[in-house]
Amino acid sequence: MWHEVAKLDDIAPGGMKYVRAEDREICLCEYDGSIFAVSRRCGHQNAPLDQGSLEGWILTCPLHDGQFDIRNGKNLSWPLDHDMGEAPLPEPVQRFFRLEKRLQWKTRVHDLHAYPARVTDGAIEVEVPETA
Repeated sequence: MWHEVAKLDDIAPGGMKYVRAEDREICLCEYDGSIFAVSRRCGHQNAPLDQGSLEGWILTCPLHDGQFDIRNGKNLSWPLDHDMGEAPLPEPVQRFFRLEKRLQWKTRVHDLHAYPARVTDGAIEVEVPETA
């Protein structure tokens, strides 16, 4: 079933917008004049992807920098290490980051759900399957 979720003017070129359709959280993405719709939550640790960055068709998670293809929802990379600079970190912080890195790499990164999207008379519509 198709749901109107936003107006085309609500999304800047190359931008993103969080919307809801039925009980689904969706991240709308504009790329090269087209609208794409994917699950809003990261397939790694559930971070809100609309708070990340969009470069072309690559959506990057704000939490651990996992990347996804907005055209089909496919996972493109595992989480990336953050650059903490050259100053040495205190030992307790170093231990925490070592543990976090081990856990991140053991947490599978799932693909996102990609929803069909269309623009009709300036309105963005997303097709969401009916829930049983």
